[in-house]
Amino acid sequence: MRVVLVSSFPAFPSTAGNRSRIRQLALSIRELGHDLTFVLLESKWEASDDAAHEAAFGKSNYIKIEKKYWFGRWARDVALGAAKRVLRLAGVEAAYYSTLDRFRDRNFMSGLAQLDLRPDAVVVEYVLDSWAFAAFPRTARRILDTHDAFGDRHKGYVARGIQDYWISLRPESENAGFRRAQVVLAIQQEEAQRFRSQLASDAKPGNPEVAVVGHLLELGESVVNYEVDDSAVFVASDNPANRHAIHAFVEDILPRVVSERPGFDLKLAGSICRAVRDVPNVTKLGWVDDVETIFAQAPLSINPMLAGTGINIKLLDAMAAGVPSVTTATGARGLPETLRNGMCVVADDDAEGFAAAVVRFARGASVRRATGLAARDDARRWNASHLAELSRCLAGT
Repeated sequence: MRVVLVSSFPAFPSTAGNRSRIRQLALSIRELGHDLTFVLLESKWEASDDAAHEAAFGKSNYIKIEKKYWFGRWARDVALGAAKRVLRLAGVEAAYYSTLDRFRDRNFMSGLAQLDLRPDAVVVEYVLDSWAFAAFPRTARRILDTHDAFGDRHKGYVARGIQDYWISLRPESENAGFRRAQVVLAIQQEEAQRFRSQLASDAKPGNPEVAVVGHLLELGESVVNYEVDDSAVFVASDNPANRHAIHAFVEDILPRVVSERPGFDLKLAGSICRAVRDVPNVTKLGWVDDVETIFAQAPLSINPMLAGTGINIKLLDAMAAGVPSVTTATGARGLPETLRNGMCVVADDDAEGFAAAVVRFARGASVRRATGLAARDDARRWNASHLAELSRCLAGT
């Protein structure tokens, strides 16, 4: 089967959870035996490693379409953004919403049409780029990979005091994007049910199938050293939800851990490092090419998320590596109870309970090993079921 995957976000370098999702989805399509062409819609805001894409997918199967930047459009967007911020401060609810096709670009549309790829299936990343389906023949199977729910997205963030929520759509606008596809991939079961209910609520024809294909994992050899005490890691990009989470951990949870384990060291990895001030008991590692090298030094992952949609990819990546996690309930969203054997789930805003769980893992190699091995087993079961569902969705069975 010839499959084209269209994305505004690169797969390489995999510096954020959404890039990791896109990379693994693309590689899994190839693993299933399909001929994949990866089409990147270029953005000056998103650095891409073209050589890594070509190495992964083949030089002829990696295409980047450049975007032309128009000063007038840029100035309009800046002015509109400023006006919306003022209106949000004034309590105008409509100012939180964006239009579905705000990122549609005529150069992208013409570039996609000129490729003349004639695929059997097209996978588009994010509902915000669902307009891209129009560039392909209607005979191609249309699959939308949602990543997150964008209907009323701002509400959960604003409730936590986070104003930077990226994009929020009116539910009916999100539905319009869904109906451009034949299959909508939700990244977890709760969001799948939300999408089905949301589509049913406006009673319009042409609803797509909603299927669950979670983040597919890379199950390499585990290099975790469970004997390392008093060391944990938080791997994250510098986005608002991650910043909110790590600031809460450093302020409310870390002091409680250090009072019990003075030598405790939290390692930060990824662009989140630039958002955290220098404090004792925190080591900033910056960007690392291979997260498994961190897990060899810190056999415990923390996931103190208090906002967000989709599923927490950092939690799944720790599972794949065989690393136990301490997570909030929000951080564990979308993961079935049957696949939580490799983690300790603590209620949101329970700083004392979260600290106690970190201390328990930080001082006990046996509990780290037992829980980490359980995480690895859960990851294998997770991967097998979602890879099978991806295969079914592509085949249309």
